[in-house]
Amino acid sequence: MKRDINGLTVEIDRTLCIGSGSCVALAAEIFEIDEQNLVRFQEEPPDIDPERLKEACNVCPVDALRVYDSDEQVVP
Repeated sequence: MKRDINGLTVEIDRTLCIGSGSCVALAAEIFEIDEQNLVRFQEEPPDIDPERLKEACNVCPVDALRVYDSDEQVVP
């Protein structure tokens, strides 16, 4: 799953996700845990401060969230 959010591209690798919810704790307006206990994007995520978005992705204990700024991977 990929989504462009506030100038960054966020990619979720659900095969790595363990449903820790760390990303949701920091950015619940962007992420949610679904019925399979895996992270997914909210239906209509609003813009978010890019640094907070990167922090929310960076806390993932299994690196299931990747963030790209243009073609450069900035998280993890």
